Amino acid sequence: MKKSTLVASLLITLTLLALISVPVHTDAQVRQITLFMYAAKFVCGKDEGKILSPGQYFTAVNVHNASPVKEANYIKRFAIALPGEAPGPISRLTRVATLKPDQAMTIECENIIKHTGQTPSPLLEGFALIYSLQELDVVPVYTAGHSEVEALHSERVPARRFVIPGTHAIARELREPQ
Repeated sequence: MKKSTLVASLLITLTLLALISVPVHTDAQVRQITLFMYAAKFVCGKDEGKILSPGQYFTAVNVHNASPVKEANYIKRFAIALPGEAPGPISRLTRVATLKPDQAMTIECENIIKHTGQTPSPLLEGFALIYSLQELDVVPVYTAGHSEVEALHSERVPARRFVIPGTHAIARELREPQ
């Protein structure tokens, strides 16, 4: 009789210890969301042949809400690339903007200069970083030339998916814009 009581007590004690050692997570800690990030290359300004071929360079980054039924909130910022392998500054995140279903907008060199506070001296290049909680179409259009367009190229930027905590500042901002 004592042996079975001892075994039962030991099993209860081990069960309690196992329950105590399991970490407890709140809903906010467990809830993860997928953040879509797009890094669109931009080149703006004039180069005399020091970095790129001589000519005038422009970039227009087209952003389209791919959903026919749901609005898309997005935030953007800009990472400047400096010559000589030097890391450049990163601009602040912009305020949340919204694209209605199937709506599109363009980020051009003038916007990039305004958001970064940088002037092309002589050239400004880097990445427009666009963050959203849903998939977007992001297609930069690059033009270059001297007095008129001599080259035009466009490409679709693939989405990078990051799983982040729902409590992350970017996730909160995109879900509940101010």
